[in-house]
Amino acid sequence: MLLLGVILTSLGTALAAVITSTTSQAIHGIGASGAWWPIDLYLYPESSRAEIARLLFDPDPGVGLTDYRYNLGGGGVGVTTFARAPETPYISDGVYNFSADPQGTYFLRAAAQYKVPLLTLFVNSAPTTMTSNSQNCGGTLLTDRIPAYAQYLADVIGYWHSQGIIFNFVSVMNEPDDTFGSCGQEGMQVTPSQRAQVVNTVAAALANANLPTKVIADESASVSNFVPEAPVWLPNVTQGALAGIAHHDYGFDSDVSLATLGATARTLSGGIYSWFTEICCWVEANAASANDPLATLTYGASYDPTMVSALRMGNLIWQSLTQAQDAHWDFWTALSSQYGSCTPSTNASCVNERNYDGWDDGLIYYDPDYASTHYYNVSLSKRFSVLKHFTQAIPVGAVRVNVSSVETSWRVLAFNSPDTGRLCSVVAMNAQNSASTLVLSGNEGLGAPSGAYLTDPGADYAPVELSLAANGSIVIHAPALSIYTVFF
Repeated sequence: MLLLGVILTSLGTALAAVITSTTSQAIHGIGASGAWWPIDLYLYPESSRAEIARLLFDPDPGVGLTDYRYNLGGGGVGVTTFARAPETPYISDGVYNFSADPQGTYFLRAAAQYKVPLLTLFVNSAPTTMTSNSQNCGGTLLTDRIPAYAQYLADVIGYWHSQGIIFNFVSVMNEPDDTFGSCGQEGMQVTPSQRAQVVNTVAAALANANLPTKVIADESASVSNFVPEAPVWLPNVTQGALAGIAHHDYGFDSDVSLATLGATARTLSGGIYSWFTEICCWVEANAASANDPLATLTYGASYDPTMVSALRMGNLIWQSLTQAQDAHWDFWTALSSQYGSCTPSTNASCVNERNYDGWDDGLIYYDPDYASTHYYNVSLSKRFSVLKHFTQAIPVGAVRVNVSSVETSWRVLAFNSPDTGRLCSVVAMNAQNSASTLVLSGNEGLGAPSGAYLTDPGADYAPVELSLAANGSIVIHAPALSIYTVFF
């Protein structure tokens, strides 16, 4: 173990973070989605598939997701990308083939077997009989088919319930302003005037089937989509029909904008918290900030498996939980083949190097040419290890505790246990390219840490030793580009 001494007389210009006694929202899961990659990975050897499931769902040695988002396919009609066209069980209204989508359901079953705390079913497109162009992309959900769509979702969720797999949540639309007319993936438009009807009708169908699954919506792509449209649909949602107000942040919006989103969601819904349910694919807006984890970001190509991108993700989580006060956080796809110019089958070292023609859209990466190379190895980005800090520090139902007096290059989050109501963890990120010292203290005392873990450029969720100073504080001497989780 790496020993981190607590020597208060040599702190110099140490920075302070005070864990207050003021609490905020409860957090309901940290996850990622099973969109698309299962279509490829199902063709891998069984031993490789089992290892992927272990990496995703087992907290030791894996990331231990506390939410897994299963993508219910629409059938992929019209979609031009093989790996983005999941099968659907739907044959016609009330008629199903539940042996369809063995790719996605393999990993769904694995998540259930590993007892992932939360399972979410999400939809990009309804079946083709329910869209305006009879395809799974480029169309709009038909208003007169909303009842059939709701029954379809209830039937599918009911089937899995009968198999012992319980969906806690269903997301009934995805980025609904977009028809996804380019057809690179499934998608459908759901107009603002339709959204409350969809939510209410699905919630009623689930209740009529005595299913415990709750609805989340509307998965708007950005603040600029959500804020002006929320007044059209959110006040018309029936009380109790909506469990979370889901959104993405592909505008990579400011703290102020995200605070506005969260406040808008809570105000219009009567107190329902927003949920952050998808993000990926960031790159620095200014090339001069290429090595800055706190750089202003924009959407764009970049394959960056390093701590810089990982801490950018960590900062997005911090921003989501503290500014929007989101009650849930999901990365986009758990796995990706978007290595860009890196060819892992012939150059294994390139998986650790940044390029600007791949994408930061996965935690784990696999060879896109596996069918011809038979190269079934995968690589773990640093995002994998950094996300583990959050899945392990934030058990479902943990309550965020406000932190004050944090220097601008650190990001610190604290959480109370859902069981005891007492401080259970602190996540502290040194988002600088230099070493830094942080002193953690608490208004009510911290107590001795029960364990601590570090991820930095040379370590992946490695155990470290911290101790309590005589004055009740904990000192972290952090290397550059690092994240710690301290447990109590």
